[in-house]
Amino acid sequence: MNRRILTGMLLLTVIALILISTAVCFVFYGSFSDATRSELRGWADVFRRADTATALKEIEGVRPEDMRVTLVSPDGTVKYDNAASPGAMDNHARREEVAEALTTGTGESRRLSGTLGEETYYYAVRLADGNVLRAAKTRSSVWGMFSGSLPAVALVILIVFAIGYFMAKNLTRRIVDPINSVDLEHGLSSPYDEMAPFIRTIEKQREQIAEQINALQRRADTINAIMDNMREGIIFVDEKGVIISLNSSAGAILSADNPAEGKSVLEAVRDMDLVKSVREALSGSRGEIVKEYDGRTYRVFISPASEGGAIILLLDVTEKSMGEKLRREFSANVSHELKTPLTSIYGYAEMLVSGMVAKDDEHKLLRKIKDEAQRMNTLIQDIILVSRLDEGGGGDAFENVDLRATASEVIEALSLSAADGRISVRLAGDSACIRADRSMMYELFYNLIDNAIKYNIPNGKVNVDICRADDGQISVAVSDTGIGIPKESQARVFERFYRVDKSRSKKKGGTGLGLAIVKHIVLLHGGQVSIESREGEGTTMTATFPSGGQTLPSARQQSEK
Repeated sequence: MNRRILTGMLLLTVIALILISTAVCFVFYGSFSDATRSELRGWADVFRRADTATALKEIEGVRPEDMRVTLVSPDGTVKYDNAASPGAMDNHARREEVAEALTTGTGESRRLSGTLGEETYYYAVRLADGNVLRAAKTRSSVWGMFSGSLPAVALVILIVFAIGYFMAKNLTRRIVDPINSVDLEHGLSSPYDEMAPFIRTIEKQREQIAEQINALQRRADTINAIMDNMREGIIFVDEKGVIISLNSSAGAILSADNPAEGKSVLEAVRDMDLVKSVREALSGSRGEIVKEYDGRTYRVFISPASEGGAIILLLDVTEKSMGEKLRREFSANVSHELKTPLTSIYGYAEMLVSGMVAKDDEHKLLRKIKDEAQRMNTLIQDIILVSRLDEGGGGDAFENVDLRATASEVIEALSLSAADGRISVRLAGDSACIRADRSMMYELFYNLIDNAIKYNIPNGKVNVDICRADDGQISVAVSDTGIGIPKESQARVFERFYRVDKSRSKKKGGTGLGLAIVKHIVLLHGGQVSIESREGEGTTMTATFPSGGQTLPSARQQSEK
């Protein structure tokens, strides 16, 4: 309060001084302008009936610093100037004051110098022989006058500011000190008659607050005894949305301020969705929302309390929510992927049935129907395999598997595909055995090598390297010289149905599940898979297996971890 009163008084003083100074400058500026204009008119009008010779005799003694005098012929040529050489001056026929004097007998104008802060007044009269005599005076413009007086104005403002500061400070202290001396802990007395109603209000509210604090404390003691050992987050708020109590679980989940008791939900939690639901609960409406905090999903129940206020309960449903999300995404992607070949098959079949296809083209359409059916069959097989891997299927068929021999079988199976694309496939490394599911290892090599062939360039290369590290781990690296994968897509290539180049993938017959299957197989065998790629240079997929080929609970559980 002291600061606001003091600041207001000082600000008012400074504004008044600035306005007064500005007004004075404009008043003086107007007076000087009128005086200068009158002086020029009075001096020049004397020569209105004189000829050039007479005028020259009179003006030869005029000093440039007193007044600038210029004699101009009717065609604008400067014949005389007491401040500059006439030959160096340009034609003045278009000067406003000269043109006006040639027409009406007299003319005047003024021109402002923005850089120098000066203004020049011109007054011209036409002599008896037709020539024009022009007189000019330069003085400070209003802004030049203001800037010139600025130091004096600033000094006055500073002095008045200093005097006003001490006076305002003293006056403020005399007003505020009695208010600051009021004892809020004991009997209140009003320092001013005008404040008596306000003091009585404070006294009444103080008593009410004391009663509310006692009631809240009793309630908090009861609630804390129940909440201390709960894993679920629980918060109690009063009818005004102020937190009465919350357990440690709720504080950790919401990252609430510590201590949060006594603060409003908005102040302590800063979650607008939760605050909105609390307000609805305080109005009598039960609510339920799903929120994410620190990567975990929580179902939040907000219910009105019978005695006023609301209860907030936070349940961790991360695992359940993740499972539902994966199922929804999987179902949506499956529906989308199956719709395309089914639509194509239906369209081709309808064309055949309706007789819209020539006899020579029927074989082509039948071939396309077969290809789409094969693509759909492949997609269904991949979906079945992904579902089986999700549940940890395949662990019962583990045996010793020679990775080099399995890779060699896959290369032989894909030899025709590699020949069609003029791709050379090289296998390097010694025999390396791990405990694994043979069919899954075949599927892993098939997907990696098939992708390397499909997304390669003509006359490209595919290298399959099997290495055993010093710590006993076995790595399988499949590299190609193909189109590569953009950096922003590399983190997503193992997602189901994700395609970097959708048009090329579908053209090549890809289902979008190959690398997802690879990841599931590697995780199921206790390994890790990684990718290195540069656009236009190629890609390297590396799967690393532990020496014993140990298995994990399921690929889905690994993914969630």
